Amino acid sequence: MSSKRVFLTWVAAAVAALALLLGVLFWEHKSDMKRWTSLWVGDPHMGARLFFERKGCAYCHPVNGYGGKGAPDMGFTSTPQSSLSQLVAAMWNCAPRMWERMRVAKTRFPDLNQEEMSHLFAFLYTAKYVDESGDADRGERLLRTKGCVRCHAAAAGADQGPDLTSVRGVDTPILWTQAMWNHAPMMETRMQQQGLTWPKFEGRDMNDLLAYIRTHSGGTRREYFLFPANPERGWKLFQSKSCIVCHSVAGKGGHVGPELGPGRPIPITIVQFAALMWNHSPEMWKQQVSQSIPRPRFEGQEIADLVAFLAGLRYFEPAGSEQVGKTVFAERNCSRCHGDDAQGSRHGPALRGRGDSYSTIRLATSLWRHGPSMYRRTQELKIAWPSLAESDVGNLVSFLNAPLEAAQR
Repeated sequence: MSSKRVFLTWVAAAVAALALLLGVLFWEHKSDMKRWTSLWVGDPHMGARLFFERKGCAYCHPVNGYGGKGAPDMGFTSTPQSSLSQLVAAMWNCAPRMWERMRVAKTRFPDLNQEEMSHLFAFLYTAKYVDESGDADRGERLLRTKGCVRCHAAAAGADQGPDLTSVRGVDTPILWTQAMWNHAPMMETRMQQQGLTWPKFEGRDMNDLLAYIRTHSGGTRREYFLFPANPERGWKLFQSKSCIVCHSVAGKGGHVGPELGPGRPIPITIVQFAALMWNHSPEMWKQQVSQSIPRPRFEGQEIADLVAFLAGLRYFEPAGSEQVGKTVFAERNCSRCHGDDAQGSRHGPALRGRGDSYSTIRLATSLWRHGPSMYRRTQELKIAWPSLAESDVGNLVSFLNAPLEAAQR
């Protein structure tokens, strides 16, 4: 073989290897981005219309007091610590009873595809982090006991902070959180100059402060009708605002601050998040100064998007174990129809090995669309309808997403 031909062969091999490497990197990047974007295409406003107008959900279920009275409230007021896993587990456990009630009432069973389910869960998600009302009288007392009135009172003077009884435009949790964060640097400087201690807010303190503000601003708006929070934009903000320099998400990012990924206790409500950001503001500011990171400001609905992203890690991406998921799959008798490794059998289709990616939303959609036929099949086989716990959902999703070949080795 001539040297020229050998050279061309090596060039071709190098190009092929480079193409393969780029393909792998692109696939990893695409998979990584899919993790952050695939579950968050839902529009809360569209979800609200589906819930209240198009699918008849509100005929039985209220959301934060709005809707029917024959089924549990799906909003914050009923179950403040609800997650998507809890919602999917509750949907699964109550499905036979729900189907029976709809049959007796001769109600048409509404069809929901995966896109509509995403819209619906986006609406329910934003409804979950609407904060409960606070105690305005206690909020007024907190202004005194925490020392806020030193700057924020009518008699404080123009060179201090604004009189909080005349503040407008911060009467929703999102805007309140944003104003508190943007206000913190100026307050830190003033308190250092005066030798004052940074006030901390615990429990429902922030709810009570906001309730006091609302008594003077007249604000009573619902957060999810104001901001269709977008977690995908929140992920981009998390990077562009340099949050990722100190905080990691699922192992990506810095380790100066705490990990903020799935499985971490992140406040579910906007006002709780405001308190957390406020309490840690001085320490965060020190770290930003030491690393020459400009302190970010948030405008418009940016805080909404950021919190939607962080809380969504827990809401949309429940942590789970493949091994535990396989055990749950067997113990709940799913394997009776779908095979030991969910590879399929004559009683039920394969759930793995088809190149599909499972999420809690896809799991909910499959349940909704195929549940009635599954229920009839369990009755034919004399299998009790399995009950799912919240933790089962994440474990099952992890099991169903594992490569089928790995389970059979």
